[in-house]
Amino acid sequence: MIILRSGRAEALAARRHPWVYSGAVERVEGQEPGAGLVPVADASGGVVAWGWHSPASLIAVRVVAWGAEPPPEDWLERRLEQAAALRRGLRLDSDAFRLVNAEGDFLPGLVVDVYRRTTVVRPLVRGAEAAMERINAKLGALFPENDIYLKRDEKAARLERLALPTGYLRGNGNGRQRIREGELELEVDIERGQKTGFYLDQRDSRLLVRGLAAGRRVLNLFAYTGAFALQAAAGGALEAVSVESSRGALELGRACAALNPQIPAERLSWVEEDVFDFLAGQPAERLFDLTVVDPPPFARRRSDLAGALKAYTECNRLALSRLAPGGLLLSFSCSSAVSGQQFLDMLREASRQAGRPVQLLQPLSASADHPVAMEHPEGEYLKGWLLRCS
Repeated sequence: MIILRSGRAEALAARRHPWVYSGAVERVEGQEPGAGLVPVADASGGVVAWGWHSPASLIAVRVVAWGAEPPPEDWLERRLEQAAALRRGLRLDSDAFRLVNAEGDFLPGLVVDVYRRTTVVRPLVRGAEAAMERINAKLGALFPENDIYLKRDEKAARLERLALPTGYLRGNGNGRQRIREGELELEVDIERGQKTGFYLDQRDSRLLVRGLAAGRRVLNLFAYTGAFALQAAAGGALEAVSVESSRGALELGRACAALNPQIPAERLSWVEEDVFDFLAGQPAERLFDLTVVDPPPFARRRSDLAGALKAYTECNRLALSRLAPGGLLLSFSCSSAVSGQQFLDMLREASRQAGRPVQLLQPLSASADHPVAMEHPEGEYLKGWLLRCS
């Protein structure tokens, strides 16, 4: 049992935030970490919640149910069913989607992505790993034709002392899976790629770029495997330049381009270079009509925030300086440490420094298969704006 400090239980129960921080914990009684759901009690021993315990983490408990009574025995299976029903109703223009978005689907510490015929499961806490047999069985029932692949998060594995290795839990393959997004075929490297292999959260923005790209010169910064550029080229862009420092990511991007012969190869360029160096080295006359700035999380912790905002500002200043009059900029941050207001203030500062007035056209966020729980605003990590530059 997790016993909370005096006065903490009332505040937690009122907010219903799914994270109980270690500073709120008075003591732990007779609980083996990872053994299953643990009761969370107030100072007098009254149970207020149930969750997964992570003794080595700043987040000591991830709550799955509030109240004195434990959730029903099949709570996990029910929530997987509910997550699948939600995605079926979204009518996504792709056969790849996020099935479980951790706290956003009331399954904290668990991420599941479906890539056509491969389901990728990513346990982030010991409680989720301990329930993997149940998770595997339910995913097999929900998607009986799919292989199931476990992808370790190495940082979480070290902190939580997770034991299960990366690899197939069901079926077999080469760690890759082809998917469809809109009219494009794309190859996903599940084994070696970032996260579970692909950034499904940017689907809506990629399809937005496709609709905006006709007749425009497009620059795709921090391109990864170039999906923004491929959608732009498929949408009629005159050229689409992808800038990425990872050679392996660019090689996979070229392989994805080859899967789509309808895209003229001469419209695609692949540049292996640091984005800041690339932007600083462009001649003054080299301008683009549409630029995507989608960097990695410059701020992984709140202590990184000041440096991250400085880097975001400089990157967007340089990007704005390379936009033609009337050009469009899609700029993103995937760091939960950066608030939506801080990101917007950064864009204003970048506009001021570049001397380029901009118009805010549309806020951008993760696709609908990445729901956010109302009580867990940290889940709204991806934020962005579509801007027009004068």
